Amino acid sequence: MPLPASSIDKLSDHSGSYVICIACRRCTHEREIVPKSLANILGWNVTLKQACTRLRCSQCQARDFRVEIAFNRKPRGWKSNPS
Repeated sequence: MPLPASSIDKLSDHSGSYVICIACRRCTHEREIVPKSLANILGWNVTLKQACTRLRCSQCQARDFRVEIAFNRKPRGWKSNPS
């Protein structure tokens, strides 16, 4: 269940183990972004609000988004490729 964006202050909160879910209000295009991709450009101490002001929709180039936070926790010892 996604949480509101206000539940995260800086990109470094919760050690970056969450996903930023962004939905364009103009064309309804949706995307998930990991905080590491934004932190590589802006730094870990940037607030989520500051980072989201720089984003644009890749479809219609609008800057009007709905932002939610979702946690992507994997079980301990889980391996993506167990071979």
